[in-house]
Amino acid sequence: MSDEEQPLLSSEELDAIQGLVEKGEFDDPSPGARDADWAPVSVVRSEEVLGASGVALSQINERFHRFFRNLLLTELDYNPRLSVASPAMMSYSDYLQDVASPASVNVVEIPPLKGEGLILIHPQVIFSCVDNWYGGEARPLLVAEERGFTANESAVIDRMCELMFRSLREAWQPYVETDVTLVNREVNPLFANIAADDETIVLNRFALRLPDDSVEPYIDLLYTFQSLNLQRDLLRSRIQTQDADKNWLGRLHKTMDEVGFQLFVKGGTVDLALKEFEELEVGDVLSFDPPELAEVIVNDFPLFNAQVGTSGSKVAIKIVESALGSEG
Repeated sequence: MSDEEQPLLSSEELDAIQGLVEKGEFDDPSPGARDADWAPVSVVRSEEVLGASGVALSQINERFHRFFRNLLLTELDYNPRLSVASPAMMSYSDYLQDVASPASVNVVEIPPLKGEGLILIHPQVIFSCVDNWYGGEARPLLVAEERGFTANESAVIDRMCELMFRSLREAWQPYVETDVTLVNREVNPLFANIAADDETIVLNRFALRLPDDSVEPYIDLLYTFQSLNLQRDLLRSRIQTQDADKNWLGRLHKTMDEVGFQLFVKGGTVDLALKEFEELEVGDVLSFDPPELAEVIVNDFPLFNAQVGTSGSKVAIKIVESALGSEG
């Protein structure tokens, strides 16, 4: 028998293994024999998988945080400490296992992103906002899981979602023009079927800190990985464009630093008739009252007002204000 036809194990070795299995001394390699706590672990970080999409998403989150926090303060007089999220990838089923219930679960469409996204507002965000609105200290409220939201709480949810939609449109604007529309609203996250259980979603969590630190409320923005992946070329091109713009601005600033300007100081004026002007000769002395402040002119454009004086043996000026109206 040739080497290619030799079996991997001899008949004696196969009989020995079979005997161990029958005695229960050989672990069953089937998936059902794994420990209940067994779970696959990815060694690839979210930012490595997302690539340019992750960089863009982090910038979008920064912009959303800035716009949304400002609108909360100006529109709802609500000023919580809101932390900026970092994108994280997980299966949709894993996400649903840990979210609070009841919650304001808002299924949204964000074209041109395909499919649906999710905005989940932790109930304590809503309760603390209502308490703050009525003059309280933004305190949390303990409620039963089956409890829905009151009319006042629902009104706050409507307003808060409107502010989030505006903030999302502004946040995405440097990358793509978007529109955010509400598809439906639930209280139980299990009813929001934006993805299959094993489908990968990208979680962007914004944590809030309340005066009572016994609760840790948050606002979640969820996109499906597929919807972002379909836009990866667009997001990558925007990142590259931004990098190119930064490089161009850097070169422009460096070039501008080397450009020369002529600066003039206008210390006063003398009014002369045409006949007096025609009779001027070398050695004539013209007298005038100097202004309180002299104009500093660059390329025929007045930029500053300055006091005229001396510095050592030289005439000098001290810039005291902008000629454009703001204090210098």
